[in-house]
Amino acid sequence: MRFLLFAIAFTLAASPEKPVGPVSSEDEFLVVTASALVDKQAVRNALGEDPRTDLVVIDIKVAPRADNKITVSLDDFTLISRKDGQRSQPLAPSQIAGTDALVVAQNGYGGVGGGIGRMNSGQGPMWGGVPGTGSRPRRIGGEDEGAVTGAATPGEAQATVTKDTTTGKANPLLDALKQKALPLRETTEPVTGLLYFFLEGKHKLKDLELIYKSPAGRMMLDFQK
Repeated sequence: MRFLLFAIAFTLAASPEKPVGPVSSEDEFLVVTASALVDKQAVRNALGEDPRTDLVVIDIKVAPRADNKITVSLDDFTLISRKDGQRSQPLAPSQIAGTDALVVAQNGYGGVGGGIGRMNSGQGPMWGGVPGTGSRPRRIGGEDEGAVTGAATPGEAQATVTKDTTTGKANPLLDALKQKALPLRETTEPVTGLLYFFLEGKHKLKDLELIYKSPAGRMMLDFQK
């Protein structure tokens, strides 16, 4: 009997955290509905590929009210963890699996390799800049943001077959990220898709809150509720 109880407790502890939601928020312009995936296996299942980094995936729907026209942009979303105060804006697919995904430094965190740098103090992570080549890193969200290749642009979420520029082979992870990503465009119709956030370490759903900048102001989606 004692062994059975131990086995049940171990199974429950090892089970991935189920998505909570959807949670929603609305104003006079639009309705936002979202659910979050924080467990690595759930993220892999959603993408069909292993992202090989600490991603929180938000499955989101942005639905304009009446005939309102809105512009869906990655800059309008911020994910916050109450666990340790980390703040992250969504990453473009190329920043996760493309040639721009090498991290050199991030506000004193990380180093060469080791995943995507932590976002902190309103400054974006450093991308590119391979040591020994003379190329310097560029900071997304900083003064030299325009130097970053593969940054998010409207239409990037459209499905295309992506190849590794060094081998010429298809990159299944990058292709999956692009196919499933939230479309970035001006629209009067609802749009649905995935947003990809980097949060270092493990986080529970109750730790997370998503902020969306609507034309009417900030909307808060709390995954604890």
